[in-house]
Amino acid sequence: MPEQNHNPKVSIILPTYNRAGLIMETIESIRHQTYSNWELIIVDDGSDDNTAEIILQLKEERIHFIKAGRIGIGGKIKNLGLEKANGEFIAFNDSDDLWDKTKIEKQVAALQENSEAGFCLTGGYNFRKIGEPIDFFYKQKEGSRFENVFTLVFKSQVAAFVQALMIRKSCLRITGAFKEQKSFSDVDFIVSLALNFKAIIIYEPLVFRRLHDENYISSSWEKSYHEGRAIINENKNLLPAETYKDAMFRFHTNFGETCLRYKKKRKALNNFFKAWKYKPVSIIPFKKAAKTVLYFLKGK
Repeated sequence: MPEQNHNPKVSIILPTYNRAGLIMETIESIRHQTYSNWELIIVDDGSDDNTAEIILQLKEERIHFIKAGRIGIGGKIKNLGLEKANGEFIAFNDSDDLWDKTKIEKQVAALQENSEAGFCLTGGYNFRKIGEPIDFFYKQKEGSRFENVFTLVFKSQVAAFVQALMIRKSCLRITGAFKEQKSFSDVDFIVSLALNFKAIIIYEPLVFRRLHDENYISSSWEKSYHEGRAIINENKNLLPAETYKDAMFRFHTNFGETCLRYKKKRKALNNFFKAWKYKPVSIIPFKKAAKTVLYFLKGK
């Protein structure tokens, strides 16, 4: 790693699309960071509300606004931001999510203390009302770990959210930028980082993900299934056999639950059956399949 700058610039990439009602809360959570040497690069994916007007009214030299036009591909939008990034470190946020005021400070300090780490992830929680956590990324709420986390990603022991991520810009020379042919390239990007670099996980909740009906994942959950499964299969030969089987078991079990939430009962049963094939001794798929059958019988 290069000689450390004690006050390195952090470039924050913030894609947005029609978030006029929420984006100022996100920006304010960045402007109130205890670490001040940052630049915010907002990439507007063709918003047709007054997002641009809101951003352009800000009198802040550290904030840069890019009107990209409608692209609709998350990886390509983030890559436009990366092209403009001048920081030694790079972080990401979504335009409806919030940060604890110490997030940047603590991640910069962690990366400086661990020169072999290529990236850092923090804890956090999901919320609908500000200050009211629904569920946390990790059961552990304090402490940290520093190691190779590639296998841990597939064991569901790493919360792979880019909102919680900070990387050394130099890592991009090895991993490349985000994949632009996939709708959901964030996990791919973190998997690539984990394959090539050690990581620091700060378990303290410093990222707050807003849940609402307009979340992108809510409108494209079936597409996420195919791309999520592809990520596991693309890395099959790099994983221990049992880790691969466990990952597929969890994937199909969780996706079956998602199908039930969207009232796709046959698809839910199909995924519970697929989960059972990867772990035939587990009774979990049978319990969930029985729950699905009850939904059928009740006509829900």
